[in-house]
Amino acid sequence: MEFRKIKIEDIDEFQIQKDIKEFIKKENLGTMVKSIIKVTGGLSHRMYKVVTDKRIYAIKELNSGVMKRQEAYSNFVFSEKVTDIAKENGITAIGAIKLKNDDIMKKINNRYFMAFDWLEGKILKAKQITEEHCKIIGEELAKIHNINFSKIEDNERKYINTKQFEWNNYLKLAKKENKKYTNILEQNIDLLYELNEKSNKAVRYANDNLIMSHTDLDRKNVMWKEYRPFIIDWEASGYINPTIELIQVAWYWSGGDVENLDYRKFEIVVNCYKKHSKKEIDKDIEKLIYADIYGGLEWLNYNFKRSLCIENSYKQDEIELAENEIIQSIGEIRYNVSQMNTIIRIMKKE
Repeated sequence: MEFRKIKIEDIDEFQIQKDIKEFIKKENLGTMVKSIIKVTGGLSHRMYKVVTDKRIYAIKELNSGVMKRQEAYSNFVFSEKVTDIAKENGITAIGAIKLKNDDIMKKINNRYFMAFDWLEGKILKAKQITEEHCKIIGEELAKIHNINFSKIEDNERKYINTKQFEWNNYLKLAKKENKKYTNILEQNIDLLYELNEKSNKAVRYANDNLIMSHTDLDRKNVMWKEYRPFIIDWEASGYINPTIELIQVAWYWSGGDVENLDYRKFEIVVNCYKKHSKKEIDKDIEKLIYADIYGGLEWLNYNFKRSLCIENSYKQDEIELAENEIIQSIGEIRYNVSQMNTIIRIMKKE
């Protein structure tokens, strides 16, 4: 008789699904679970489509490394407040279902779960984005920026701090562990230090004009029903310079993140935003592009920590995901720098 070797991942997945059933039962989301389907591993969390006798849910299992941070729970609570205000102001924002005691998450056997109504929409691939999508996204961003979030303003969150990341230390550890991204990191380490220094200064400049927003409005966080957008994953909500977020959003929706920038689509996002926004575009575009790059450096730093298991331990699939993100992120940062002059020209165009 031949026995199939049981993988650790299989055991882990079995336990997660068992915990999801317990979560559903304890929170009265259904008396019977008909099916559980893993939708995606996500870049940070895992999402499941769960069909119960009551209705269909999207259940998010939160990253254990993220939840070990002291501020993690309060960040999620804050983001849901931002989501609620966005919905009150006409944004089709998808927020978490309020659980017992008006809570937004539940801990089951050392795992944290959140529940959302299941949405039958689709996330667009870069090649599926049309000029019409770009017009809509430009307008949606303007609408978010026009919202008054004053009742949840938090001065402790308002100032965006910067740091000098330890690129040389990551390179040393990557060489020791023979990581597949070692060469690309070594080839670009001088550039990373240069960008880190310039972006730190630029962020301090950008801190003089901050508003509340989604801050992560890329393709993966918008679901579409025809040409109607539903904005999901508000967990990164916080303060951002409005011109920086406009540059970010135009970049994502015009193919910058896949190193295939469509200048026409970039311009459409910007022009549609200008038409509907009450915010002025900052004139020092070059400085704000460097401030925008700081976000990319932060994401790169986070993935180095995941890949090298610094501060927390991670499963192999998450380590491999982080390694791929590192390679992609370094490529995107280099491409961003190469497109800087064109972006400045478009942003300053009247």
